[in-house]
Amino acid sequence: MSMDSINTEELVEQMLSVMPLFAKKLFGPVHILHDSDLHHTHFHIMHLINDAGSIRTTDIAGKLAIKKSNLSPMLQKLTTKEFILRKKDPADRRVIYIELTRAGQSFLEEKKVILQKEVEERLSLLHSEDKKTLQEAVGSLQSVLSKLEG
Repeated sequence: MSMDSINTEELVEQMLSVMPLFAKKLFGPVHILHDSDLHHTHFHIMHLINDAGSIRTTDIAGKLAIKKSNLSPMLQKLTTKEFILRKKDPADRRVIYIELTRAGQSFLEEKKVILQKEVEERLSLLHSEDKKTLQEAVGSLQSVLSKLEG
């Protein structure tokens, strides 16, 4: 096997094993939205919007691998809750940008604090070297995945 090739079959098997465990082991049963009628996908959407500042609906759909037809009702729910604003691009009225409102930012930050506490509790079971290894691995994974299209 050359340096440029990998065992794709092994990679697929690893990812199929790791991905369900990743969320389950790190986040556990996520209770941050138990007091809300929002789904975890709404939380991911809000996090993405917050990171971007202002983002097109097409970009949200692409980054989260959601069909635009499925994204629209989710955005409508966030709009109804006054967590996001839709703004049309003055140069092209067909393009819509999404931004978080102050209420949306507050909600997101409140839930992130809860999530951070839950993750800290779970990570407290690990030695500091394991925590460091996990953080480096997630950083590497994020870096590599950001280079892939789609």
